[in-house]
Amino acid sequence: MRSFAILAALASLALALAPPSAPAQQPGVVVERVRAPIEPTVDVGDRLITIVRVDLARYRLRILTAERHGGRRTVPGWVRDHHLGGAINAGMFLPSGRSVGFMMQDGDVVSNRRVSKYRGVVGFDPRRSTLDPLALGGRGCGPEIDGMARRYRNVLQAYRVLDCRGRAVQWPTRKRYSAAAFGVDADGKAVFVHSRTPYQMTVFSRMLAEPSLRLRGLIYMEGGPEASLVVNAEGQTVRALGSYEDGFNPNDDNDEFWEVPNVIAFEPR
Repeated sequence: MRSFAILAALASLALALAPPSAPAQQPGVVVERVRAPIEPTVDVGDRLITIVRVDLARYRLRILTAERHGGRRTVPGWVRDHHLGGAINAGMFLPSGRSVGFMMQDGDVVSNRRVSKYRGVVGFDPRRSTLDPLALGGRGCGPEIDGMARRYRNVLQAYRVLDCRGRAVQWPTRKRYSAAAFGVDADGKAVFVHSRTPYQMTVFSRMLAEPSLRLRGLIYMEGGPEASLVVNAEGQTVRALGSYEDGFNPNDDNDEFWEVPNVIAFEPR
């Protein structure tokens, strides 16, 4: 009996001296599907908004373009061919494939177009270690194009969906469309957003400004059938494609990803 007591005491001592177990590592990619709180005015889609949050300590962002990376392809094609964790449209584009707004890729200006009605600009891949890995700017919201280009190697100009305080933005157009957006949340994570269900962008913005979503800023990437988001990382899979667009494709029939010339992507560091 005495020997059993000694063994039990030794076992307790060993447990007490054992180093604490390391906390479970948080996922680097989190996929959320949120039911839109406002009913759409056109009865199509599933009313779900997909939000993907990416930890930039574990993943790096990239801009890839058809001009530099082997031509246009669908977003699933971009992810597959370049071994990416995920990708979304890198803004609207001209028939040539050139970005409608300003675009800097890896320090090189690939589109010097400056669209005055675009009030948002995003930058990533900082030139100095003291800068945030991802920043939103634009008129009344931080650095504009030139200031952002001095700070970051990748810069893209686009319409705002949320300003840099996460507040809703009023849009002049009342058109409804499927939509893709990109930005940053309150924790500094990159955020990729997609809704197949079409909304007016003022309504879409108002829903995404909900404080519980903790989004700090978003810019508009694309609408209608070209709006695409694909994720294939850490066991998470997203294949989201748009369809509806007033005046262009007013239906929910699209079931194929369209080819696009430019994407914002993420890949492991």
